Amino acid sequence: MILKKGTNRILKLTTRAILALALLSTLSASLFAQKTQRGRGTTAARTQRSAPPAAATQKGVNLSSLDLSLLIEELGVPPQARAQFATNEESRKEFVRDLREMFAVAEEARAAGLADRANTKLQLGLSRSFVIARRYSKLRQQAGAASPEQVASKEEVAAFVKEPGQEQKFQEFLQDYLKNRPQSEQGNTLTDEGREGLRQQWATIMVSARKGAAAGVDREHATEVVLKYQHARLLAGAYFNEVLNARTKATEAEIDAYLAAHPELGTTQSKAKAEEVLAKLRAGGDFAALAKEHSGDPSNKDQGGDLGWFARGMMVKPFEDAAFALKPGELSGIVETQFGYHIIKVDERRMQDSPNGQPTEQVHARHILISTGTPGARPQSPREKASSAIEEEKRGKVIAEIMSRRGGIVVAEDFDANPTPATLKAANAQGATAAATSVRTPAAATTSTEVKATGTRTRAGSSRRKRP
Repeated sequence: MILKKGTNRILKLTTRAILALALLSTLSASLFAQKTQRGRGTTAARTQRSAPPAAATQKGVNLSSLDLSLLIEELGVPPQARAQFATNEESRKEFVRDLREMFAVAEEARAAGLADRANTKLQLGLSRSFVIARRYSKLRQQAGAASPEQVASKEEVAAFVKEPGQEQKFQEFLQDYLKNRPQSEQGNTLTDEGREGLRQQWATIMVSARKGAAAGVDREHATEVVLKYQHARLLAGAYFNEVLNARTKATEAEIDAYLAAHPELGTTQSKAKAEEVLAKLRAGGDFAALAKEHSGDPSNKDQGGDLGWFARGMMVKPFEDAAFALKPGELSGIVETQFGYHIIKVDERRMQDSPNGQPTEQVHARHILISTGTPGARPQSPREKASSAIEEEKRGKVIAEIMSRRGGIVVAEDFDANPTPATLKAANAQGATAAATSVRTPAAATTSTEVKATGTRTRAGSSRRKRP
């Protein structure tokens, strides 16, 4: 998402987060794995153009229909999302509304001084380099080049790394990356090989950005539109994390009141249904037929709830304990887990050698799940559901207040999600002409984590839950 947890009103997948995700997923295709052509040579003596001050005040936001077409094109929005924009008016309106909200929250963040912080300035500078590098790579690809070496050669990257002051800049980037990498990777120690890989990825982007700036890519309107978007995305996300999440957090008293007013969030109805199904089974009902009719486990309901053979440690503990306590042919009572209420029937038991050669007890069982949540979604307790609903409502009110304070956010409501090359060329030229008589847009936002995402990625830790 553009903004983290709980901000599904601001650009959620596929019509919202798709823009943010697109930028992360396309650099490897356009910078490291595309057809590119060697551009004009650069030397170590060539200086990078400095980014506009990160703390500069942005006088409102004005995105035209052509600007939105440029943005969608430059961020590589997939065809399915474009088709949705083209055919679904409500989708377009929602997208535009959420962009306005994001820019308004970003203005609030800027007014609160978040853009003046050293770490934010670092990320804004990284963003600028990332966006220019990506744009330059795309243009080289369009020129017909066939090798990533023609974007930034190994020799150019090696020379850049040796330039005075670049090691310090890399260390600043590295610290930012380590601080902001995914939570699942926070406990992982960065190896020397991994550190060197990051250095090469960072340097490649910096060299590509330098060459892009020398070619005038940074002055193109298409680049400025993406920078404006990315800048707002980072600032709005920071403001949510540091300010709004605390303001909108649900209290225990609010959760209690919400549950009292919404009894449907409780588990009473689900448990009553489980008891009804259990009564039918004890009266001789067919387990497979009742599983197909009532079970909330889509992975096996059409197979009569069959879970196959499993040993201890493969299921959540309450389910496992109940299953291994049954004899073949026996039916359990109602077993509660975070997934809901289960009725378990064991068909067979056996001893089977495990991978280490030790005999291990296994059971072949089936179950009927009466779910207490949305099928396929992460299991949530009633209090979690209430908390999410309360916080979403609070966020909506806070964003509405911010919108009322932050005027000057203009985003066109009608745009072409599938522009022709001629339209894009005209949009870029028209925007450049307009920009020549106006204040330049400040640098935009990409974090060191995004730079990491452009090369060989370390695998995120698995969030897979135990079955069922």
